[in-house]
Amino acid sequence: MSSTGPASRVVSLLPAATEWLGTLNALNHLVGRSHACDTPLGLEGLPCVTKATDDGWILDAEVLISLKPDLVLVQNSCELCSPTALNLPDTMKTCNLDASRIEEVMELPLMLGEAIGLAKRGAECVAKLREDWWSAIDHVAPYIPGPTALVLEWTDPLFVAGHWTPQMIRAAGAQPLLLSEAGVRSIAFETDDVLQADPDWLIVSPCGFDAMATQRATEKLCAGPLRELRAIQEERLIVVEGTRGFSRPGPGLFPLFRGLVSQFQGKPELTPWTDFGKPGSSSV
Repeated sequence: MSSTGPASRVVSLLPAATEWLGTLNALNHLVGRSHACDTPLGLEGLPCVTKATDDGWILDAEVLISLKPDLVLVQNSCELCSPTALNLPDTMKTCNLDASRIEEVMELPLMLGEAIGLAKRGAECVAKLREDWWSAIDHVAPYIPGPTALVLEWTDPLFVAGHWTPQMIRAAGAQPLLLSEAGVRSIAFETDDVLQADPDWLIVSPCGFDAMATQRATEKLCAGPLRELRAIQEERLIVVEGTRGFSRPGPGLFPLFRGLVSQFQGKPELTPWTDFGKPGSSSV
């Protein structure tokens, strides 16, 4: 069911949606969240309507119903990541914030702003995102062949990041390997496929992993067969905390994009290390 009017009591089941609420200065609308909604700071006191399990998550429908939300923020593309509208009681009004391309990610704050009665703020946010995106592209050399790059969204098995990630790589002046089409889902590849691709840059950002888990996964990866990759041997490995990485369609994608431009174009002054993964370490 879709929302038909501005909502004042919102439950977010999508970490990116919670981050967009923060960007819109609208966290006061939030009355509940998922266990994965870890930013912005200060959410700890809000009721949590999901719990993490070995298989993903469990929804506490009783707590959700008790919060009496006007609107529940969801995604409907991956049931493993978070609850979808189909997992909720039929009476719940939802706002689906799915995105598969960077243009759709840019529209999310406008959709959210309209849903909670803050359309003007949403439009202003979209305008700023577009300005940030194109100001970064101004630093990309258009006539010089860029490096090759590969973004791993999962390390065991190896998944190459899809959706908006190939667009980000290409727009930053590099050539995405193994998965180059925008909007498609992430795809699993064999170790030999990655070794044969042998990218100039390897970026590791495991979906949903915090900084410590990201670092452990990266260390294990670098101790295995992929240690032979030039990117690892020549220290062109970038590690981005999974929960702040490419799999989350939130405001964090835009400093990440600026970081890609910085690295691929050899312009470290474009972004501080705190905004992008320093080679060989996490992004925090």
